[in-house]
Amino acid sequence: MKRAPSEPRSALNNKDTSAQTQRLQILTLLREKQSVNTPEFRDFGIMAPAPRIFELREEGYRIKKILETYQDRTGKIHYGVARYYLSSNTELEYQCEEM
Repeated sequence: MKRAPSEPRSALNNKDTSAQTQRLQILTLLREKQSVNTPEFRDFGIMAPAPRIFELREEGYRIKKILETYQDRTGKIHYGVARYYLSSNTELEYQCEEM
């Protein structure tokens, strides 16, 4: 059964690259996946998530960030890669405070 256009998953299928669409896509991903890092956002066509995250924070969303080590598909190691999550996810927030 197909989803109605107003449902969140349709935001991820939208080919529009406007800032408004990207903000909606970021919120959808964070809600569906609990946390998303920068390369994962890029897999969904959001090439620079940091400015959109900043705008969402300005709108009142409590989005937290931790830095992690990430190994890309070529095997290269990247340090300090941002992973974002909505702070309403208390389990993740607790884990970050322990780090």
